[in-house]
Amino acid sequence: MKDFVSWGDLLISFCSLVVSIIALWKSSRVQDEANKLQRRLVYIEEQRERDQKAELLQANLHTQLIKVGKGYRLFLHNSGKAEARNIRIKLDGVSIENHCAFVKGSSIPSCIGPDSEVSLLLAISLDCYPPFVIEVQWDDDYSKDRVYNRVYKSTLTF
Repeated sequence: MKDFVSWGDLLISFCSLVVSIIALWKSSRVQDEANKLQRRLVYIEEQRERDQKAELLQANLHTQLIKVGKGYRLFLHNSGKAEARNIRIKLDGVSIENHCAFVKGSSIPSCIGPDSEVSLLLAISLDCYPPFVIEVQWDDDYSKDRVYNRVYKSTLTF
């Protein structure tokens, strides 16, 4: 009888050891998954911080061609959080100073602050009429030679 009890104790101990090993293995798998998830969350948060820092360094220029009174103005709007510097404008692939729509004596802004807008008077006539392909290049704290392109169709009225 004592032998039977000893074997029973040994069997119970062995079963307890197997259950403990299985619990340890499952716990280890769950911990690995939790660690992977935590690393992914940290990566996402770091990416969000990098994006926010990059956004603070970027100027975002957009153009609008609007009729004001009897003339037309090209509005440059900086919706970014940084200053746009060294602004270059091309109409139809030609520097704006050499384009027929450019009004001689006008000055092209060299920089536009954040959430600011400037405008240029354009001499649009039957001889110099859209469609215009407008390309704006600028530098900011994020990078150099950033580009914005837009095509204005001939929907203007005189």
